Amino acid sequence: MKKTLFFIIALAGLMVFNSCKKDGYEPVLDLTNSGMPVISSPADNSAFVLSSDDAEKPFTTFSWSASSFDVNAGRNWDLFNAHTLGAINYVLQMSTEADNFAHPITLSSGESTSLTITTAALNAKLVGLMALETGVAHNLVLRVVANVVSSTTYEDMISQTLHLTITPYADVIIVKPIYMLGDATDAGWNNANALEMSHIGGGKFAIVANLAGAGKYVKFISVLGQWAPQWGTDATGTSEAGPLSYRPTESVPDPSAIPAPEAVGEYRVVADTLALTYTITKASETLYLLGDGTTPGWDNTAALPMTKLAPGIFEITTTLGGGGKYFKFIETLGQWAPQYGTDAVGTGDGGNLVFRPTESVPDPAAIPCPAGEGTYTIRVNLATMTYTVK
Repeated sequence: MKKTLFFIIALAGLMVFNSCKKDGYEPVLDLTNSGMPVISSPADNSAFVLSSDDAEKPFTTFSWSASSFDVNAGRNWDLFNAHTLGAINYVLQMSTEADNFAHPITLSSGESTSLTITTAALNAKLVGLMALETGVAHNLVLRVVANVVSSTTYEDMISQTLHLTITPYADVIIVKPIYMLGDATDAGWNNANALEMSHIGGGKFAIVANLAGAGKYVKFISVLGQWAPQWGTDATGTSEAGPLSYRPTESVPDPSAIPAPEAVGEYRVVADTLALTYTITKASETLYLLGDGTTPGWDNTAALPMTKLAPGIFEITTTLGGGGKYFKFIETLGQWAPQYGTDAVGTGDGGNLVFRPTESVPDPAAIPCPAGEGTYTIRVNLATMTYTVK
C-alpha cells in the first residue's frame, strides 16, 4: 500500500512538473503553417533583352506576397500574442543559375513587398556587380528572403525561385562630375555649393572631405543646383559601405541619405555610379616622407612632415637622392602603418599609391626617386590615390 501511495505521489509530482514546464514554453515558429512569400511578378521563365534606349524607364516591378509567421507559444500564447513579432524585412536576392545563391546580390531590402527598378539600374548590377558579359543571354534566379526585424530567434522564410533570362547591354559611360553634399559636409544641403568629386576610372568618383560625425548624412548629385539625378542608399547602407540608390528624375522619390561615420574627421568617399556602390574610409590627416632617397633615410621617427594643402592633398619640396634610391609616406612618426607605397608601374615621375592600413598587411613597394639627384616637389592626392614628382 505504501509503495502504491508513493507511486501515485511521484506520478502527480511529475505531472505538475511537466505542466509547469509547459507554461514556460518559449514561442516556437511553425514553418509548416507559416505563409512563405510568393513572387507574383514578373512571370517565371520570362526572357528580357535590355536596351540603352530604355535606360531610364522602369524595367519591371518585382512583387511578392506578404509573409506570416505562425508561432506556437504553448500555454503562454495569450501572453506572447500581446506582443507583436515586429516588422518583417524582405530581401530580394539575385544570382546566376549556376551560382544558385552561393554569392547572391541584393536588389532591395526593407518592409516593402515590391521593387520597381529602372533598366539602367538593373543593367548596372548585372554588368558592374555580377560581371556578366554584355550582349549575351544569362540564366538568372531570384528569391525573396523574409525575416523578423526585431528578432534573430526565428528562421528565415524563403520564397520559391523565380527564373529569368536577361541580356544586358554594353553601357557607354559618360564621365561627368558628380558632387557630394549633406549636413555632414561643409557644403550642407546647398545643392549649388556641393563638393566636386574626382573621376578615378569607369563610373567611380572619389573625394576626401571632412565629415561632421554621427547623426549627419551625405548624398551625391550630378548637376549643381538640381536634385536629380541623385544618388542615396537603401535600408542596408551603413557609414562604411553600401548600395547606391539612383534617382534619375524629380518624379522618382528621394532615396535615403547615406549616414556619416560616428567620429568627426576626414574621410575618403568613393561612389561607383556603374556598380551602384559606395565606400567611406578614414583618410590620413597627416603625412610624412622618408626613405633612403631622403635626408632622414628610413628613420621613421625623423620623417619629413608634408604640408596639407586641402583634405587629402599633401605636398613637400625637398632633396631626393637620384636613381636607385626610394621613398614612402607614413601617417604617424615612429610607426610603419598606416603607410603608402606604390605598385609595379609606379615611377620616379608619378603613379598609383598603395595603402598599408596596419602592420598585418604586407608592405607596398617603395617609390623610386627620379634619375637625377636634386630638389623636387612631391604631391600626394589621397582621393585619386596618386602621387606626382616634379
